[in-house]
Amino acid sequence: MSNKRMQLSEEGKIILDLIANALEVDRPTAVKIALSRGLAVSNGPITTEFDGGKNKWTIPDNIIKDKEFLLFKHLIINEVNMSLTDDELHKHMIAFIEEGLRKLKADHDSKTSMEDLRLTIL
Repeated sequence: MSNKRMQLSEEGKIILDLIANALEVDRPTAVKIALSRGLAVSNGPITTEFDGGKNKWTIPDNIIKDKEFLLFKHLIINEVNMSLTDDELHKHMIAFIEEGLRKLKADHDSKTSMEDLRLTIL
């Protein structure tokens, strides 16, 4: 990622920890899964505002880098159907992550106790 800091809402951070735990993955992997999920379920740009809470969590730099960053960048540009500045890209990226986290939480909440979340989200 670039120098711009992306901040997850307080609710997003709580969901991130829940999903990381449920999937038995680290936070960076959970962030990438959430971003992928957000892109998969969206139909154009995410317009929802995710401002909740005062305890925002800064996503560390270099969670998504190099070829992964380039891939996500182009997927986001394709999804929003316009070219983006770095600031706009980060704004959309965090929105797709937040949306993806909420979709993953909905999947988690709706699965039966015997189901594995990893299978549910596939």
